[in-house]
Amino acid sequence: MLLFRDTLPSLWQSELHKGLLCLFTLVILTGCQTTAIESSIEQQAPFALTEDTLSTDEESVPPTAWLASFNDEQLKLWVEQAVTDNFTLTEARARVEAARQQRISSRSNLWPTFDLELNQRRQKSNNDGSAYSNDSSINVDIAWEVDLWGKLANSRDAAEFRLQAEQSNYDATKLSLSAQVAKAWFELISANQLSNLLRERIANLTTNLEIIQSGYRQGINNALDVYLAQTDLASESNNLQQQIALEKNAIRQLQLLLGNYPSGSLKALDTKSLSFPALAALEAEQLVSNNVRHRPDIQASYLELLASDKDLAVAHKNRFPSFRLTASSGDTSDELKNLLDSSSLAWNVFGGISQPLFSGGRLKALEQQQRAVVRQKEQQYLSALHTAFNEVEQSLTNESALKQQLQSVQSAKNYAEAAEELAFEEYRQGLQTYTAVLEAQRRAFGAQNTVVSIRNQLLQNRINLYLALGGDYQ
Repeated sequence: MLLFRDTLPSLWQSELHKGLLCLFTLVILTGCQTTAIESSIEQQAPFALTEDTLSTDEESVPPTAWLASFNDEQLKLWVEQAVTDNFTLTEARARVEAARQQRISSRSNLWPTFDLELNQRRQKSNNDGSAYSNDSSINVDIAWEVDLWGKLANSRDAAEFRLQAEQSNYDATKLSLSAQVAKAWFELISANQLSNLLRERIANLTTNLEIIQSGYRQGINNALDVYLAQTDLASESNNLQQQIALEKNAIRQLQLLLGNYPSGSLKALDTKSLSFPALAALEAEQLVSNNVRHRPDIQASYLELLASDKDLAVAHKNRFPSFRLTASSGDTSDELKNLLDSSSLAWNVFGGISQPLFSGGRLKALEQQQRAVVRQKEQQYLSALHTAFNEVEQSLTNESALKQQLQSVQSAKNYAEAAEELAFEEYRQGLQTYTAVLEAQRRAFGAQNTVVSIRNQLLQNRINLYLALGGDYQ
């Protein structure tokens, strides 16, 4: 018994040390493998990424300062106002600030915590009404979790990536807002030009009606021509009212983007002289699909993926032992002035390690759940990336097709306007029926309408191309 009792402690310590060494070696090896992002995903990253800095490849850049390329001072003023007053952009700023505070909170977990507690109590005795007692106490508590496995650092990095993602989302929202304002402005110009076309057409129809009525009174024209002219004039008057309503709606859409009340009226705007800007030429080296890596929404998607991967590392390391150091010091006295007497201070220091043993599978399930979130973020990033490629290709295709359509429709417009003048002149000479005049007028107005529509589509598509390539409006 004596031999067994003497050898047991040394044997137990030896086996314990071996067991702990194996345990910590296993934990370290498994703890290093925390990333779940596939290498193929990392190769498609929009930028070279490190823990602290982001860098972009500047060999090829998308068109920038594209707002100035439209050479529209009023549009610049609209965009400046929207960036200042738009509600959605203001909300995005608040999200960035919330993410910034979350990063500060995550960083604080790496530092010790200090808590100070000061109590003062005065008590009266029931037995002796004149007897009072004082009780004062002070306590200082210090706690610090040692980041053995880098869990707290992973949590800090996740918050850092989310802050950068929110900043990229803010940039994406700002860029999208500038594009929406430009699109709304060009939609308003288009609606205004269509309204002016209808006013010109109504003025021409009114003049034609007066000529036809004069000829009818002289016995040159018949009553059918008068009825047809009156019907056409009434129909176009109705179309003008509908177009005016569409123009007011376009103004309201612009006002909403500017953060203004949607009154449907811009009093300071001269709606009689609105015109489309000329399209600037694009440089071939800028029309590269790979430029989508500059898009802030693509960068935000990838940063969200990195943040979720760091969350996975935290969920994985939550299953490891945690080591916490605590210290406290305090004193109790019947006089407040004696509390900080060094001779009576009491203190203790404690270090403890805790290891989760059984949680009903909760920690493992949380890790697997976060792993699934990483897979989800991967697919969202790939989807956003390929959608961006598609947007570039589609915008380039539309650019070429719309330019060809504009050339064809512009020629058709010139021919239709000439045919309209000729048909009415021949009608006045008795060489054509008024039905032929109406058909010529309809074709001319349709061609004019189509020219305005295609020019608007070209501008809208050019903005889509700038956004797809990730070009900044400034």
